[in-house]
Amino acid sequence: GVTVIETVIGSGSRCAGRPIANVAVPEATVVAAVIRDGRPRVPDASFVLNAGDEVLLVTERATEREVSAAFQ
Repeated sequence: GVTVIETVIGSGSRCAGRPIANVAVPEATVVAAVIRDGRPRVPDASFVLNAGDEVLLVTERATEREVSAAFQ
């Protein structure tokens, strides 16, 4: 099965201001949606993450700790 994990981009995150393509997303994990200003968006690789974005990921095997480490 798969797991859906949510993480929030913090103001001090190294991902803030960077495109998703530059984030080392764990293996077998995809960014399914980004919630920005209360509105869901389906991001592509060039989508730039901002502090405060809620990121929803679908993964086959990554843990919440691995996802948090990748996005913080």
